[in-house]
Amino acid sequence: MVESLLVQFAPMLLGAQLILTLILVKSDICPGQRGRIHKMLPAIGVLWLAVASLRIEAFLIVFAIFYFYSQVQTKKTRDSGPIWVMYLACGLALSYVAIQASEQTTTVGIITTLLLVVLLGSAFGHLLLTIARTRLQAFHRVLPVVGVLTGMFVVLATVVNVYSLSETQLEPVISTLLFSFALLISSIVVWCWHLLFAKTPEKLQLTISLLMLLAAAIGLTPVWAL
Repeated sequence: MVESLLVQFAPMLLGAQLILTLILVKSDICPGQRGRIHKMLPAIGVLWLAVASLRIEAFLIVFAIFYFYSQVQTKKTRDSGPIWVMYLACGLALSYVAIQASEQTTTVGIITTLLLVVLLGSAFGHLLLTIARTRLQAFHRVLPVVGVLTGMFVVLATVVNVYSLSETQLEPVISTLLFSFALLISSIVVWCWHLLFAKTPEKLQLTISLLMLLAAAIGLTPVWAL
């Protein structure tokens, strides 16, 4: 169970890294916001450290992230730090996920691994931005919409794969499949809750949504391998 969870962490962390790097490089953010976003980096580093228990290569990503964190300010700052280190961390993470995708035994396994970079990465990135109290309101609208679209592609890829299975293959996983679909749909509804009622996203809301997404991905992984 723990190993199944750690496998989902890699695409999730890659997606979140790319979002934070994009914001640090491209967004016109105030010094206070930049410092608060810098404070989110150890969370990514610690989770990559957990992933390193599966593959020691992940330590390279951990080192790059914590080196960058050690070189930047976590208070109000306009200094972007050695951003090339974040590029390196993203490149290493991309390589790690590409290897993980290439090891999948089916085409749908490869496709869904890449889709999870967007789906889980957007969810985790949104949570980190909310914790950092970012004022980039566009991300509070864009990231859930990206999640909805990516979730649809995940469901579509899974359904196409299921239709190619025989009854003998499908019977043992049908209950898990239906439960995981229900979790996936429910998680996206929770994620978009603030959009439905024109509210500010809450940390608890996004945490619950992310946990449900991870549970759905864990449940669907055996189906993608068939």
